This record gives sequence, structure tokens and C-alpha cells, in this order.
Amino acid sequence: MADQTRSLGYVGLGMMGGGMATHLVKQGWRVTVYDLNEAAVEAVMEFGAERGASPKDVAARSDIVISSLANPAIVEAVALGEDGIIHGARSGTVYIDMSSIEPTTTRRIGAALAAKGVDMLDVPVGKGPPAAAKGDLTLMVGGDPAVVERVADILDTLGSKRFYCGPLGMGVTTKLVNNLVSTTISALVCEAMAIGAKAGLDPGTMYDVMSNTAADSAHLRNGIVNHVLAGAFAPTFKLSLARKDLVLAAGLAAELGVPSMIGAASLNLYTLAMGAGFGDEDQSATVKVLEAVTGVPVRADGTKSG
Repeated sequence: MADQTRSLGYVGLGMMGGGMATHLVKQGWRVTVYDLNEAAVEAVMEFGAERGASPKDVAARSDIVISSLANPAIVEAVALGEDGIIHGARSGTVYIDMSSIEPTTTRRIGAALAAKGVDMLDVPVGKGPPAAAKGDLTLMVGGDPAVVERVADILDTLGSKRFYCGPLGMGVTTKLVNNLVSTTISALVCEAMAIGAKAGLDPGTMYDVMSNTAADSAHLRNGIVNHVLAGAFAPTFKLSLARKDLVLAAGLAAELGVPSMIGAASLNLYTLAMGAGFGDEDQSATVKVLEAVTGVPVRADGTKSG
């Protein structure tokens, strides 16, 4: 049951944030929202959310502020900028950032907020928009365990699985390692399907075989079936965001002095796909780069190449 004595703010109403904010409203929370996209704001307001004028205004009206944003620079601007959360938040406010960024930015923001008595958690998520819309996300939590417990009911409204990963910054660190694996698997499966199609194999048969061997994966069952074989690349996870996570993971590896050779190869493919103009499509659109090389589309019978 939502605690009506606390008010929530939500900044960033994209494919994930919009679903999460709407779900919170539907579950009975009082939520003030802000996004530069007016249509996204109005979509959540239809369910009873209130409009905020800026991140600062949202923070001033909220006990807990949540954000879900595209990259580290935007997160820092929203948190610490001229109209940022830091200027509206009171001592005792909790800021939960659910963006996929890197730990250095997270910890820098957390230190600035702590000087004002504001507690921060980093809680990036796993799974996609459908899970966000129904509170079925996997949460990777970084921060003070006592603060986690203060907002546990909110976290458990948003996610069906919650993993405590360590102090502030360890949630986003976990997410980068996770997405290094996830995005690379997506690229590898697309590469394998392109090779097989060029060799004359039927894409549907390749799917049937791989889904019944150790080559099986969530990307095979979702990205390949719903996007590649169908020739439908409306994003579940945008290619540009997948590449961003690979860039951040590469930076983390370099900072730690750990080689990431397979990750680097995956990043190169995503970079080619970005250069080809596929950034706003699903991450599985990496297959289009490979199809351009092979000249053979990876599609199920009766579907269009596109």
C-alpha cells in the first residue's frame, strides 16, 4: 500500500522512466513529474501525476526524488545544475537515480548532495519497458543500507527483484558489467545469424536449433524473434543507449587496468551501426550492418527486410 504521507518526484519520462512513474501513480503514490518532452509529462498526468516546473521544483515538492536519464552529463545537470535537484531538496530528502551511468559521476553527485543533508542511492534496472510499466524490474542497488530500508517500499513497487550491490556507485558498476555482457550477446547473436544466412541457412531453422542448445539466450528469444526475423526494429532498448553503456564499460575497464577485448569488438559493431543511422532503433539493428556486408537479409519467411 502506498504511503500517502510521503510525496514522490520523478524526473525523466522516457521509455523506462515514463513506465515507472505511471506505475507508481497507479499504485497510489503522489507523484510530481518533470521532463522536457511535454507529451511524456501529459501521458503520466492522465493517470493523476502532477506537473513540476523543473528538477528544482520537483525536489522542493517531494520527499523522495527519482530520476531515469539518458547519460552522465544529463544526470549531473539534473542533480546539480542551475535548476537542479540540489537547489530544491531539503535535508532528509532521498534521491534515487535509476539511470545507467558510471560510478565516478554517481559518487560526485552523491558527495555534493550529502553536503546538503540529502541521501542518494544509485538503482539502475534490468529488463525493459513492459517490466517498468508493471513493477517487474530487476533493481541493482548502491548506497547506505539504512537509506535503502527507508525507501524499500518504493523500490519494491518498481521491482520484483532487488539486489544490494554495495556502497554508492556499486549499483551502476553492476549495471555496466551486466550490460557489457548483455549488449555483447545481442551483437554476437546477430553476427551468427548473418553468417548463417550468408551460408544459406534458414534463419528460422537457426533460431530453432540455437534455442535448444547452450547458444540459447534472452536476446535470441526476444531480439532475434521480435526484431530481426520480423524485420521490425522499433526499440525495446535503443542501440544508442546500448552503445553508451559499452563506452562506459570500456572506460571502467580502462580505469581498472583490465582488458576488455570482446567488449571492444562489440563496441566497434555498435559504433558502425550508430554511424549508419540506426541509433534510435532497437539494439538488434546491429544486424543491419552485417546484412549490408553479406547482402543477405536475416528474416523469417514472409517478412520484409528493413
